[in-house]
Amino acid sequence: MSPAVRHGAPPLRRVALACLAGLVLCPLAGCGTWPRRWGARPCCIAAKPVVHRQPVGWHVLDVTLSEPVERLFEVTRNGRRLFGSPVRALNLRDGAVGESAFFTGRDPAALSPEEVRAGPTRPDDQPQAPFTITKAKAEGKTAGFFVTDARGVRYLFKLDPPDAPELLSGAEVVTSKLLHALGYRVPSYEAAFVRPDDLRLSGGPVGEEALRALVEPRLREGTLRVSASRILDGEILGPASFKRFRDCAEMRALKLAYAWVNNIDAKDHNTLLVWDGANTLGYLIDFGTSLGADAGAGGPKDPCAGWVHRVDLKEGFLRLVTLGWHRPPCDVPSPPDSPPIGFFSSRVDPRAWKPYVPNLAFNEMNQQDARWMARRMSRFSRAQLEAAVSAGRYRDPADAARLVETLESRRQAIILPYMEDDDEEEVRR
Repeated sequence: MSPAVRHGAPPLRRVALACLAGLVLCPLAGCGTWPRRWGARPCCIAAKPVVHRQPVGWHVLDVTLSEPVERLFEVTRNGRRLFGSPVRALNLRDGAVGESAFFTGRDPAALSPEEVRAGPTRPDDQPQAPFTITKAKAEGKTAGFFVTDARGVRYLFKLDPPDAPELLSGAEVVTSKLLHALGYRVPSYEAAFVRPDDLRLSGGPVGEEALRALVEPRLREGTLRVSASRILDGEILGPASFKRFRDCAEMRALKLAYAWVNNIDAKDHNTLLVWDGANTLGYLIDFGTSLGADAGAGGPKDPCAGWVHRVDLKEGFLRLVTLGWHRPPCDVPSPPDSPPIGFFSSRVDPRAWKPYVPNLAFNEMNQQDARWMARRMSRFSRAQLEAAVSAGRYRDPADAARLVETLESRRQAIILPYMEDDDEEEVRR
């Protein structure tokens, strides 16, 4: 289960035209392939697919060990890559991507700061007390529970670490606003404040003693801060496979967006496919391991987050041949910026950035995909960044200001190499 908000089906005529163009042109341009059983429109799912949820451990083994071996036998892809003509994305035409399962095509520059701050959240998406706890959050390491509010609307409340208030909840909210502004489908995430008296037990698996153990260490001035995400409308099918979407430009270039916010937990399980009755829509979810937070560690990020994989074969080999002397350059103790911000460095290399585990769509990103995303990221204004950060509701203005500065520094570091490539291409023309 995952957080969410209602998203109506995209205008089918506009989606059909954009996707049909990709279907006609891609075979002529050396593009990838798309499963016909999902419909004729590349990167759009006009069917209700059967989703098989792979256990997280098997997924990590698969993308870390099995897939690199399988890629050695992808003769066509490897040949094209070797000769400087990698397989092109199915849906990137004339520097633009139309609407797709995961992407809406909204223009970042057309959004007001207020619209960036709201993101996908509508006025009636804010949770309303009292809250009845229906079950505990079972997946992942972040503490939390599912609730039903006074109107019968369902939410997932996730909690910050007791010694790092605002850390995970702020990261989830701010990142969701930025990704939404970039054009991706994301659920509604808001920082909410709950009084203990507004929490009700339903007689389910969460008992009074367990609830007290979760809430009391996290109270600040008598209130509990949570990341409140509304459960998505529609039939939740399960996670998507990045491998299946590896020839969709928006999923390849998501690497740059995730490098911007350092969202290192980019595995399949942090996506969600939802059937709305006519189409299957894709959502990006769970951003507790973005910015300076690490939901897996239950605290701030390690300085090497974003620089090495959790199981990094290259680094492991170097340590082996140097008898343990080798350490990556990032492996230098660094204190968190502050408890609410964690460790979020302005230093980033978009070409060298790595998530926790290899991502099979990110591995296919080429210069065209990257330039498309860099142009979108370049369209953000300072006021929009400040609006997104304001959604995190940080108590200390200095924390919010530091976060804005870091986001701006990382944005410039990411877009500069690809915007320079743009300029060089224009000169050649």
